Amino acid sequence: MINDFQTFKELTDKAVAYLKSLSYGTQSIDSYSREWSRLGGYMKINGVEQFSSGVGVRYLTKINGNIEVGSLSRKQRNQIRAISVLSDFAETGTFRKRKKKQAPRELNGQIGKIMSDYIIQSKTASGLATSTVQSYHLYLSVFLDYLDSCGIASLEQLDQTSIVNLVKYLREYSVVTRHLIILKSNQFLKYLYDNQVVLIDYSKIIPKDNYVRQPRLPSYYSPKEVSSLIDCIDRSNPIGKRNYAMILLITILGLRSSDVANLEFANIDWGQELIMLKQQKTKELIELPLFPEVGNAIIDYLKYGRPQSNLSTIFLRHVPPYDAINKNLSYMVVKKYVNLSGIKYDERRHGPHALRHSLATNLLKKEVSLPLISSILGHT
Repeated sequence: MINDFQTFKELTDKAVAYLKSLSYGTQSIDSYSREWSRLGGYMKINGVEQFSSGVGVRYLTKINGNIEVGSLSRKQRNQIRAISVLSDFAETGTFRKRKKKQAPRELNGQIGKIMSDYIIQSKTASGLATSTVQSYHLYLSVFLDYLDSCGIASLEQLDQTSIVNLVKYLREYSVVTRHLIILKSNQFLKYLYDNQVVLIDYSKIIPKDNYVRQPRLPSYYSPKEVSSLIDCIDRSNPIGKRNYAMILLITILGLRSSDVANLEFANIDWGQELIMLKQQKTKELIELPLFPEVGNAIIDYLKYGRPQSNLSTIFLRHVPPYDAINKNLSYMVVKKYVNLSGIKYDERRHGPHALRHSLATNLLKKEVSLPLISSILGHT
């Protein structure tokens, strides 16, 4: 149905009219329209005239990168929803109903048990993060549902036709979700063949989708921009003291947001002026100097900002209950001060990872060796 629309504006105008016919609220329609307008700007800059779901995926990858589902902010989820709605309308003239979020099914039965063993082996072999293990379970549970719908309860019942028809079963899913389900199913089928559980390599039979991951250049901020970001933090209040210390850990030491969130008192050796921790992402041990500026910021927060708590983590939420922060807070904090500082980021990403990359780039400009930069960032 995409060819029924002569221009992108005609597509979005008719999509808005359809939203109104379904009695969507003004706020929802305005939210969708703003995102579609930004998408239109992206298409114009890149010389794209015809919209497709693939264009939508490239746009979302451009603005958000490749983020684990569990790490998406509300804004990012709304962006994905807006593009999915437009893709649905462009392809079918209707909208796919938003599915109520449900917990993935248990991986039971003969095939489910083998899936569980496969996930455990993958976690052990590769040190997968909890969120990654959960995504394996989620996507493979959809594959298991499909096999159940085909009446396939054992691996002996697998056949080429059922594998080929998987893509048809997934047509109600978004482009990205469909791609991930096919990817994980493909990897599982390859595992079965490599371990001689089945005699046919079904991974070569499963149809490939047309999803293409678009490369993107890392964002970079100059030392002057980073300084202006830090200078605009109001340290006269507890939250400002916390945010200041967190941002220094990212901009000066290059810590990942997950490691900032998980930083504990035991990770700091005040006598030797060192920070020592096992990185959540790589599981590698890292040792960094505790520079006076960073150490003083942490002390200032601990003495005059941190809520009273027996938790071992240093950084806490400042509303009851005073739990440890999660890594998503770092993104919100960095974004807040990028906006307050007046930095014009345009197409540049403006989260913690962009500041980590900026640290690496600025060190490289100072002719610091690549192995040293790698060790500072905790790369293997």
